[in-house]
Amino acid sequence: MKIQRLVGCVLAGLQFVMSALLVFFLIRTHMVPTKYIIMVGVILGLLPICFLAMQLKKIPGIVASVLSVILMCIMGFGIVKINQANKMMDEVTGNKTEVEVVNVYVAADDPVDSINKAVEKGYIFGTIDNVNNESVSETLREIGSSSSGPVDTVKYTSIVQVAEAFLSGEIQGMVVSTGDISILEGQEEYEGFAKKLKIILEKKIEREVVKEDTKRTDRTEADKERFCAYISGIDTYGDVTLKSRSDVNIIAVVNVETHTILLISTPRDFYVNLAFESEPLDKLTHAGNYGIEMSMATLENLYDIDLDYYVRVNFTGFVNIIDTLGGVDVESEYAFTSKLDESGYSYVEGTNHLSGEAALYFARERYSFTEGDRQRGKNQMAVIKAVINKLMSSELLNNFSTLMSQMKDCFQTNMTKTELGKLVQEQIDDGGSWNTVQYSVTGGDATDYCYSLGGNAYVMVPYQDTIDYATDLVKRVLRDETISQETIDNEAPKH
Repeated sequence: MKIQRLVGCVLAGLQFVMSALLVFFLIRTHMVPTKYIIMVGVILGLLPICFLAMQLKKIPGIVASVLSVILMCIMGFGIVKINQANKMMDEVTGNKTEVEVVNVYVAADDPVDSINKAVEKGYIFGTIDNVNNESVSETLREIGSSSSGPVDTVKYTSIVQVAEAFLSGEIQGMVVSTGDISILEGQEEYEGFAKKLKIILEKKIEREVVKEDTKRTDRTEADKERFCAYISGIDTYGDVTLKSRSDVNIIAVVNVETHTILLISTPRDFYVNLAFESEPLDKLTHAGNYGIEMSMATLENLYDIDLDYYVRVNFTGFVNIIDTLGGVDVESEYAFTSKLDESGYSYVEGTNHLSGEAALYFARERYSFTEGDRQRGKNQMAVIKAVINKLMSSELLNNFSTLMSQMKDCFQTNMTKTELGKLVQEQIDDGGSWNTVQYSVTGGDATDYCYSLGGNAYVMVPYQDTIDYATDLVKRVLRDETISQETIDNEAPKH
């Protein structure tokens, strides 16, 4: 009996320790409301006392010991899972860095396979002389200080000029970023250009995302319940921190008080002034090549609003997140079959339950619609709306640990864990559905000069009245006005 009581005391002590650890890790998530943590703490604190009391009798004491071991196993599993989720949250939130990849290219069939050999043979490399040349200059300096020695270069004003000089044999290689190559391949006449190239040196440069302070420097705590976030879908698979064109450009206006989310979509080919001092005209998608802060600043200037946060998701993350949620129910305006990559995915008019890959093709499709990129923007918002609805349901809590593990390298936001946790806490406390509405600005088709390309390309020239209407919608949601989708559809400018 004494041994049984001693074992009971040891188990009770271990139980107290594990209970304290579990409560500690729950607090660290910043996502569980305080009242629930207190309830869990009180219950877990009382159970060892109850188990100790049961040790006064033989049979109940044995039962208590067994229950204690089972409970500790459950708590141990919970601690591991919560700790894993915490680590993932630390990695995907509060992120303020981007990676730019600069490559040294030669022709795909060139026997030269290193920068040393290229320098020995006297190769001349083309570079782009623009405001985004800092990383290229850093790469060249590093090469120059190495055993290979300095590289002979010729500066051109655009990626098109560099490509043409390379194809004509005027230069034997190029030193440009992967983003510049993606911009070039966005043009039909240069599609597949990367296949003609071979990388003989790669340099990854990590830089901090530096965003100027917002105009609303006097934001109160109440104002923080109302914010605007930029959702950027980049056109890469792999590392979400990579600087790249932004194919999805959506502003999410969130009002926690009214449980309203307004999604404003801006087409990727919108012809806008990039937020450089000279304000050159370019496609919005090209702004992402200069960093996410450039995309945000360009949109802030376009709509005369402040963007408090950013969220970046790449194609890999898009698929994984939706699959982890068990798929999403997406509303489609039209029945169509995707023409991308011969995927074969078909969609019906109305509700479609989609896997991650099916949702990706749904959001990327534009060739099936007479309105092309305009309809694609609407479909992208339909998918985001479906994901929001799923996240606001019990699916988030049911799949929290797995979802967090999938987000690594696929999802990035400058929102802190505390700020994100506060939103989850309020949803758990208040519950209820959200009113998610959407609007897409539009413009007219044209061909014009694009700064990043250094030549003419298809652009969408904005209709100013749609921009003004979008700005007005943002202000109305931030002022706590409840707006229905029907109201938006009826009031929106007609084109």
